Amino acid sequence: MLKRYCKGEIIISLVVILGCMYLYYETRKFEGLAIYGRMGPEYWPRILLIVIMALSVFIALITAMQVKRGEAAPGFQAKYDKHTVRLFAAMGLIVFYLIGMRYFGFLTLTPFVMVAFMTLLGEKSKGWMVSIALVLPFLIVILFTKVMYVPLPRGTGIFLRISQLIY
Repeated sequence: MLKRYCKGEIIISLVVILGCMYLYYETRKFEGLAIYGRMGPEYWPRILLIVIMALSVFIALITAMQVKRGEAAPGFQAKYDKHTVRLFAAMGLIVFYLIGMRYFGFLTLTPFVMVAFMTLLGEKSKGWMVSIALVLPFLIVILFTKVMYVPLPRGTGIFLRISQLIY
């Protein structure tokens, strides 16, 4: 049973590596104006894919060494307690954020999602949550739009107008 679980973990790592290799190949098709001194549209996806592949190789090697030594961890057993509920709530919040970003825009939605996420994680200090939720999105906007020249979603309707007023 233990070896079967570990083999499954190694197989999943190999599937992730193959998927990343395919996506890396697909980044060759990205079209964009590559200006000297600026990163092209394929730069960040390639970096992330390389990191994911390296981590997957690392996980597969660690698992293989644990199986060889007989020290592999037991399989995952799902428990439905408050932590599991928090996990699914966080996953739902992330899905809402990804869908809502199109309509509400990055700058108007992110502070609210950040406060909700920090509350889910158990943060008690309201001042800390509000200050982080207001300052961090502006820093991200400056970094992405002015330094890396990557546009962020601005939203639609009134949210688009709010985003246009700010950046």
